[in-house]
Amino acid sequence: MGILLVPSLVTIFVITYVFYDEAHGPVLPILAAVLVILLALSVFLASNFDPKNAPWEALHRRWKLLVAAQGATSVCWMVMFPYLVTIADSLDITFLGIAGTAIYCSVLMAYRSSPGVGIFHIIGMSVGLALTTLAVAGLDGWPSLTLLASFGIVLIITLLNQERSFRQSVRSEFRRRQSEAMVRVLLDDYEEQSSDSLWMIGPNGNLRDVSERFAALIGIERDQLEGLSFLDLFKSGSGKDILAERIAKREPFRDLLVSLTIDSKLRYWRLSARAREGGNGMAGVARDVTGAREVEERVAFMAHYDSLTGLANRHLFNERLREKEREDASTVFDTALFYVDLDDFKAINDARGHMLGDTLLREVAARLEHEVRADDVVARLGGDEFAILIDTRCGDGLLLERAHRFLSVMRAPFTIDGQRYRLSASVGIARSLDGDCDAEELMRRADLALHAAKKKGRDNLALFDPSFDRASRERREIEMDLGEALNRGQMYLDYQPVADLKTGAITAYEALLRWRHPERGIVAPGDFLPVAEATGLILLFGDWVIHQALSDAARMPGDFRIAINLSPTQVKTPGLVSTVAQAIDRTNIAPERVELEITEHVLMDEGGKSLATLLALRDLGVKIAIDDFGTGFSSRSYLRRFPFDRIKIDRSFVTDVVQDIGSQAIVSSITRLADAFGVTVTAEGIESPDQLDMLRKLGADEAQGFLIARPSAAECLAVSASPAGGGEARLSDYLGAAFLDYRNKRQKILAAARKRTQEALRAP
Repeated sequence: MGILLVPSLVTIFVITYVFYDEAHGPVLPILAAVLVILLALSVFLASNFDPKNAPWEALHRRWKLLVAAQGATSVCWMVMFPYLVTIADSLDITFLGIAGTAIYCSVLMAYRSSPGVGIFHIIGMSVGLALTTLAVAGLDGWPSLTLLASFGIVLIITLLNQERSFRQSVRSEFRRRQSEAMVRVLLDDYEEQSSDSLWMIGPNGNLRDVSERFAALIGIERDQLEGLSFLDLFKSGSGKDILAERIAKREPFRDLLVSLTIDSKLRYWRLSARAREGGNGMAGVARDVTGAREVEERVAFMAHYDSLTGLANRHLFNERLREKEREDASTVFDTALFYVDLDDFKAINDARGHMLGDTLLREVAARLEHEVRADDVVARLGGDEFAILIDTRCGDGLLLERAHRFLSVMRAPFTIDGQRYRLSASVGIARSLDGDCDAEELMRRADLALHAAKKKGRDNLALFDPSFDRASRERREIEMDLGEALNRGQMYLDYQPVADLKTGAITAYEALLRWRHPERGIVAPGDFLPVAEATGLILLFGDWVIHQALSDAARMPGDFRIAINLSPTQVKTPGLVSTVAQAIDRTNIAPERVELEITEHVLMDEGGKSLATLLALRDLGVKIAIDDFGTGFSSRSYLRRFPFDRIKIDRSFVTDVVQDIGSQAIVSSITRLADAFGVTVTAEGIESPDQLDMLRKLGADEAQGFLIARPSAAECLAVSASPAGGGEARLSDYLGAAFLDYRNKRQKILAAARKRTQEALRAP
């Protein structure tokens, strides 16, 4: 307020100086002194006016004194101007007009906080100046009086408007402060109830008014954070760059991800903020999302990587393959793709448990990664199937060499918990050279090559050849025709006899499913049975084989066994037991004549459903045989788990049994093992007398193979199985000296068989 009184003090000094000589007496000095005292008092009262800290009563008293001092000041001015006009000459009157106008208008500045005193001042000065005018000009000064009156009215209105605006601004400021206080309370409560922390920066980007929550979140004391650069808290990166840009442009942002280090640990925050009013910096919230970020990273990892092996999964593999295709679009797409599939891994997994299986898969993944370069892609596509993607323009020879390396590392024993395990794999190879195929075609070719490798047997590889396409088309055609083959009467059964090696008697016939295609002719079982298994048609065919085989056996004389092969899919089907029971009831065949053959894989399910099904079949009275014995992962354990009636030695051991000492040792151990469990042994795949003689020496009980007889229709068996004079058919009756010299006596054997058949037909 003091600066506003400077014009008044200057006016007092000038008036005193100008009129001091004309004023004869103490009136002017007294008025001047009183005005100075009153102005000084007003300044003192206004400067010590502290509404925040002083009591209300003291404030009220001080305000009343201030108003009184200002009112007295106005009275002094009102008296001074009429007095001075009485002693002024013509030049001094002009000066008085200027001084009076200045004091008259000073009300807008000096009395804006006290409008009542201001109105009093205007009225008083109007009266004083009116008296001054009348004293100088009399009634002829009415124009000046009119202007004075109108100007006074305008000043009063302006003062009132000014006072009203002042009150409104005070109320607005009061409400704003109330709102700020309420917001602060709410924000403090929000900080306590949520994971967010409030932060505020000034126009220079430095922190201000740091909250306790924010300080606790970052792990630094509040007073140390005050004034620090907000950007300096965060690590370099795209998030920090965006934050700096938004702060510089004072643009709002939401959920901006930034990273920082707190207590030597990497943390992630999400920031949201907007500019404060008046360009006074920015304010926002910070949320620690480290936990959520880690979850997001784990989810992203799981979406692109195999959780068991850490390799790329099928999704990421497809992305990488297509990325390579796009990258090479400007040049050529030169890539080799290897599909690696473990042989019979499911058998290991089911027999030894998933924990061991998972450990083996991790070891396999590590070995494959060790064989490739850092830029190559190794992926687990699912189960026991892996893919390896390599950028290369090398020839087929080097690709085959690389595939042999993959097979080699799979052959090396795996040692887990002190136990050694052996695996093998099949590898399919395809390549895109000079962009001759796209990514989709490359995968299709690799898949065809893998199927070709598996078709060769275990531990094999195949490089894609155009002939694989023809084989694939044939497979699809077989799949389409196979669905109608049974309804069209194209399926039939052949039977291959099984002979007792001691007596030569025919003890059993194995039912073998055949397909006579109207265009393809006889389709090999190896071509259509895998398709039937893959499409689920094996269940339909399996039920038909059971009913047809028992019907054929019921029509043929003799008490020989009828052997029927069951697929793993059939054994896992709940309706198998009822199907066998219905077939036995319908044909009225003795249950003990029915022999169901399964492979070792049937028992390799952890749930035990297959074992329960086999036990239910045994309860019907049928016999159970295990086929291809010795090729599985742990053949001996199955003899302990289930009381088999018969085991059949796989033909792979029979083929070289005459020359190979290892095969002889395996067959000998199998026969001894079977003897210990009281199980009959049948050797299959016998094609020479030497094999037959060796197997008999090694302890086999029965024989089956082309040497004994080729598979034939049931009608032929019904005739040949009825020897003259009754009794059972014997191998010696048909083969004579076949044990000694099959090739030289073949014609005589056939003639003898025809002769006995004719005698049987003539018998009464």
